[in-house]
Amino acid sequence: MDIHRCRFVDYTPHTITATAFSHVSSLSKTTSNDLRLAVGRSNGDIEIWNPKYNWTHELTLPGARGRTVEGLCWSVVDNETPRLFSVGGSTYITEWDLATGKPMTNYDCNAGIIWSMAINSKQDKLAVGCDDGSVVIVDISGGLGSLEHDLICQRQDARILSIEWYANEVLVGGCADGRIRSWSASGETKGRILATMRVDKSKTESTLVWAISILPNKKQIVSGDSTGSVKFWDLEHFSLLQSFKVHDADVLSIAHDVNEEKIFTAGVDRKIHQFNLITSKASSSSKWVHSFNRLLHSNDIRSMSIFESKGYNFLVSGGVERSIVIQSVQHFQDGKYKKLLINQQKSNVVVNQNKKLIALWQDQSVKIWKIQQEDSKHKLVSKLNLADDENITSIDINESGDLLVVARLTSVRVFKLEESDKGKIKVVKFRDEEFDSLIEGAKQVKFYGNSKFLILTPNEEIYKFNIDTDNSRISLDDEIETIDSSKKGRLQYSGCINNWTVSPNSETLVLSRFNGSIEAYPLQDDQSEEPYLVTKLSSYPHLLQFSGDNKVVIVTEDNKLYEFHIEKSNSHGNNTLLTSWSKRNSEFLPQQFLSLDDKPQGLFIKDSKVWVYGSTWLSFFDLSVNIPINKQFKNTSNSKKRNRDGLTINEDIAEEEDVDGNLDILDESAEILELSLKQSQIDRLRQKIQDDESATSNGDSKRPFWLTTKYRPIVKVEVLGDEDIVLIERPQFSLPSTPAFNLPKLKI
Repeated sequence: MDIHRCRFVDYTPHTITATAFSHVSSLSKTTSNDLRLAVGRSNGDIEIWNPKYNWTHELTLPGARGRTVEGLCWSVVDNETPRLFSVGGSTYITEWDLATGKPMTNYDCNAGIIWSMAINSKQDKLAVGCDDGSVVIVDISGGLGSLEHDLICQRQDARILSIEWYANEVLVGGCADGRIRSWSASGETKGRILATMRVDKSKTESTLVWAISILPNKKQIVSGDSTGSVKFWDLEHFSLLQSFKVHDADVLSIAHDVNEEKIFTAGVDRKIHQFNLITSKASSSSKWVHSFNRLLHSNDIRSMSIFESKGYNFLVSGGVERSIVIQSVQHFQDGKYKKLLINQQKSNVVVNQNKKLIALWQDQSVKIWKIQQEDSKHKLVSKLNLADDENITSIDINESGDLLVVARLTSVRVFKLEESDKGKIKVVKFRDEEFDSLIEGAKQVKFYGNSKFLILTPNEEIYKFNIDTDNSRISLDDEIETIDSSKKGRLQYSGCINNWTVSPNSETLVLSRFNGSIEAYPLQDDQSEEPYLVTKLSSYPHLLQFSGDNKVVIVTEDNKLYEFHIEKSNSHGNNTLLTSWSKRNSEFLPQQFLSLDDKPQGLFIKDSKVWVYGSTWLSFFDLSVNIPINKQFKNTSNSKKRNRDGLTINEDIAEEEDVDGNLDILDESAEILELSLKQSQIDRLRQKIQDDESATSNGDSKRPFWLTTKYRPIVKVEVLGDEDIVLIERPQFSLPSTPAFNLPKLKI
């Protein structure tokens, strides 16, 4: 097998501009199953990450050209769906529909461009700070999609760069004229400025108060400004308590823990500094001391967020470096940290085997390269820039490499790819006005066969289309009626499709949902077959791929690998659901694979081998060979212990009550796949396996499992020919970057 390494695919992630955890920290509560991290990017995309099992990138809410995300807020009221709000570069507050990926409401604040946003502790009011100096309070207590005007506070002249609530009654904002102002949000003085505090002014330029944090129990304000100062203020008397000049440049973000005893500050100088509260027992007084700092980022840090619960605590930071950095709040100074760098998980690269094409889509553009047969060199053969502003959500190229379909949430476009004499590919729009009016947009598109393709709409409807190139027509074949197997969870998208794949003979579509169900749909026009539920897993499928016309390989979110039969005759008999390889091996996967720190981000099948890869590793399992049970693979014990570095949620989260008061677990009547073996079965299996392996070890030299960390960071691995695999890397040093703050280097 030849592995072609290539680094010409110029995928460039965008700067992180905002982060927010969905739930409020509480040391007395266990971590909610619904906990998510929203990450805003400079291209307007919002990513939703699940901290379970090494951080899963679940979905992306696509942005558009010229839009950025400058602020994110979640509203979580007991027993209700978490709601996500964003602001950025406009006068609008956007509430997102996580199920469709589209904005649910765009609310115009009727003031200046919004720079900052905060939500109160009751989770029923938003406050936004604008560049015309006004603070607007918006009431969101009406439920999903409801934003109502409440009040515009007393204006002043400077733009409001940061804003925070105190006790649902007072608003504190950091302004661009070097002042911190406080507004009343209730009572007779509602809307008026209560006090103004002034930070140290720079002699050369105006001072900007970039960051504000409120400590409600300590009744203190923490501010960070463009001179690099961190100041602590008394919230009752509006007087300065302490001042620190530890940063070499602007402080852009401040975060504090639940007990209000640790403060973290970060900014342009790339360092995160920690301040601790020291309390004197004798005089019962307390003061802040600067304790530690860490340099984990290579460029400006734009945003930090903290989540703490019973058993877990995360400090998440991100910025111009584009990577999400996760570390422990309690062990900040010497604990481990995790960097999610080019950890795509949702791939934006498509490989066409027949024509050896590699297509990359990002924002509003598609680039296509061709690998030359003779010398394996690459050539950029086509570049497509779309005129509309919305970001692309999905693309696909058909088997023969002459049709390209490009999807956004507002439109789906089909293009012909015509080869010219000079080796370039000409992209010609396929014009069918009837098709354009029929389909509004799509989350995903996929070819099956050479001229047929599937569309998954934002409303989770699946349509089959047929392209007639001779008559320039795109006709609707049919709508696939989906099984309503989804038990709606508290998250808006828990019943949504997260993976789909088409069988090699183009006869079956298999899809999986976030709630763990796996469903099979016939794609042929024969009406005798009906869609059916294959099974329902307790942990949802992270990757999905056909290993034959009637077999599917699944990698779950906790790195377990299974192979299922998907014939309908097997759908009711759990004993025949797993293939013989999976029955024997799925519980004995090598510990090296189960304990990987990097999440699997891709899966493909070549002959009998299942190739799985992450951003820093590449591995395969040979489905024709059993995995030996021995110390080499560390799979002799059935222990489910995992690395406890505190940077991810590993064990199953305690069940919580959902809206109906029922436990948030799988319905007992649903088909639950029981994948754990009893100890007596394991002992018998082990003895049988050792006998089998001693008999076959002489004549069989096939390797059952292989893993390497030689390649990194990996963007995509895919089959390119009969004996070829293409491996696309994107090294960190090759990413374009703005100059970082130059820290003094210590010479020892």
